[in-house]
Amino acid sequence: MSRTAICISSIAALLLAGTLALAHASVYRWVGKHGVVHYSDQWRPGAVRISADTGTPVSSGSATHTHSGIAAELHAANRRIERQKAEHAVAAAEAKLRAKRCKEAKAVYRHLLYARRLYTVGKNGHRHYMTSAQDDAARIKAREQMDQLCGSGSNSSA
Repeated sequence: MSRTAICISSIAALLLAGTLALAHASVYRWVGKHGVVHYSDQWRPGAVRISADTGTPVSSGSATHTHSGIAAELHAANRRIERQKAEHAVAAAEAKLRAKRCKEAKAVYRHLLYARRLYTVGKNGHRHYMTSAQDDAARIKAREQMDQLCGSGSNSSA
């Protein structure tokens, strides 16, 4: 055999051995300290070998367990995502309602603040004007409600 043929066959053998080594790489699974599941082709302490890249599972029992475990993790992740979406929708609806109530409270306070005289309407439709002390009490109460709904120190002009 010629030297060139020996070199070519040696290189081909090395390439073939390298590809065979890659074909036998395994996949390992472990759970991190924060509960996050990790997958890698390198073993770590506490890692479990779940499959080999040869297309055949490590063992039929562990493959079934692995597939059901992955399906359970996927289902749990989907539930977490759906719960987060629902929580976000509720938070958005609550924020919208708070903004609406705040706006209404500001309008009431503004009306009471700029009204010359405050009154109540009786059963017969007649106005009963309030005293200055009652006017002040109504304005203070409206300001407290506005602060409660909009946050203390809220601006009444918004």
